[in-house]
Amino acid sequence: MGYEDLDLGGMSPTIEYPCGKYPRWVGQKFDPDGNLLPFPGNTVICHLQSDALLYRALLEMYDELRKQEFSHLYAFLPPTSWHMTVFEGVSDHIRKPGFWPADLPIDAPLRDCIALFRRKLQEFDLGSEQPFRMTVKGFEALEDGIALKVRPVDAAEESRLRQLRDRLSGCLQTRHPGHETYSLHLSITYTLRFLDEQDHEKISTFLDGWCAKLPEVFELGAPEFCIFDDMFAFHQQFCLTTKTPRIAI
Repeated sequence: MGYEDLDLGGMSPTIEYPCGKYPRWVGQKFDPDGNLLPFPGNTVICHLQSDALLYRALLEMYDELRKQEFSHLYAFLPPTSWHMTVFEGVSDHIRKPGFWPADLPIDAPLRDCIALFRRKLQEFDLGSEQPFRMTVKGFEALEDGIALKVRPVDAAEESRLRQLRDRLSGCLQTRHPGHETYSLHLSITYTLRFLDEQDHEKISTFLDGWCAKLPEVFELGAPEFCIFDDMFAFHQQFCLTTKTPRIAI
């Protein structure tokens, strides 16, 4: 699917709800009942492939999570959307310095931003071989939702990913707040209500019980430039590639 197939016609409105009544993404990515809202943009991600051991283990957890008494507190992302964000890209909703490319007018149509990123990333040199080797840190029951925290397997892999993020920031002329400390993760759900202490305890107990069932190490392939109209599908446009030829020894 190309960006010409998505509904990217202009800045997307958000739905205003009473301040502090709902978590921050209610009214932007989902409504209070968990219905999907338009949230178009672009990103650089690595999808978790369906043949991965981690994918299959998460799928079991996901199916059990949907049966729990607290499942109504969440909007569930489809497993086909599971991914690790390498670089955040842009959202049509969020047009501020750092979130929007410095070399594009702040009121430019999103399709212009996608076209600009497409041109730049097609020439971008990934500069390293794949895959990325990652390790599971555990679940994180965030205020925003449930995520699986992950990290590179060692210092060398950590440096490779962080340097790639820095280079993408320079190439795309965006640098989100918290760029240097961005926590790598795979999102599973979004929270629809603020959780009380009892909710936190039940959810943490459930997630802790699944941690030992997950493979410790997993791999991710080449980063993909993707576009999206909402949080349910991230459409790959192309994979980033290494342009520098390898020298035979």
